[in-house]
Amino acid sequence: MQTPTSKRRKPNGWPSILSLTSVLFLLGLVGFSILGFQGLSERLVESSSIDVYFDESSSQDDIAEFQRSLERETWVKSTKFISREEGLRQMGEKFDTELMTYAESVNLPLSVEVYPKAEFAQPNILSAKVRELRRRAGVEDVLYQKVWVEQMAQNIKRIQLGLLVLAILMTLVSAGLIQSATRLGIYSNRFIIKSMQLVGATNAFIVRPFVWRFIQYALAAFPLAAGLLWGIIYGIPSLDPAGLLSGQAASLLADFNRHIVPWQAAAMLSAVGLFGILLAGLGSWISTRKYLKAKIENLY
Repeated sequence: MQTPTSKRRKPNGWPSILSLTSVLFLLGLVGFSILGFQGLSERLVESSSIDVYFDESSSQDDIAEFQRSLERETWVKSTKFISREEGLRQMGEKFDTELMTYAESVNLPLSVEVYPKAEFAQPNILSAKVRELRRRAGVEDVLYQKVWVEQMAQNIKRIQLGLLVLAILMTLVSAGLIQSATRLGIYSNRFIIKSMQLVGATNAFIVRPFVWRFIQYALAAFPLAAGLLWGIIYGIPSLDPAGLLSGQAASLLADFNRHIVPWQAAAMLSAVGLFGILLAGLGSWISTRKYLKAKIENLY
């Protein structure tokens, strides 16, 4: 017959698992934010076009050949031909009726909108490309939103710097939280650690099971954190057919989804999981070694 003192409950690992899950979730959320913003910033800078206007002697065949030559260049993402009718329609969407009455009385030039790739959408690069385009035969004028591009480049750099600082802070905070979680888990076993040491167990023999236990906790926390991240980034928009989210929130989530490359997301999640596993193992090793070196009277 077992006495009440002889019954031992297995240590409950759920507090440690949930702590690790929350830390990995927050770290992954920062990672997804960085990936999503990178995609959004690329879309914004690539949406700024260089407008090339042609003189009256240029035919549509000449302009089509001009487009094909441009699309073969490495810095160009796409081009779009703008006819006189399309030009009038675009002006009608932007300007008032009086200006449109004047525009209809003149012969608008044919034009091509040139959209650069994100890595080339820098003010100094675009200025050089504009000078090159102006020297081409048949080109009457080349315009682009220089001030907007410069302001956008500056704002993107500021936000990227802010996200980098946030990522570094979250990494440091996550390291501290994981260390605290492992230290609390080891604290409840401090007397067992010291008892094993007193009966002659080696330090490696004592440390190994505790390190392995917390590595298992991190392995269990990783899919939970990944599932929560998937639910927020992908699951909520797909499970909102009634449009319960506000239009702005739904649009933001949709933009993040659209601009997060799957292999980058997988690599980021793998890095977060590896980070959690390594810190859980290291934290449990440090905490166990601490109680091995502690005196018995200091355990109380």
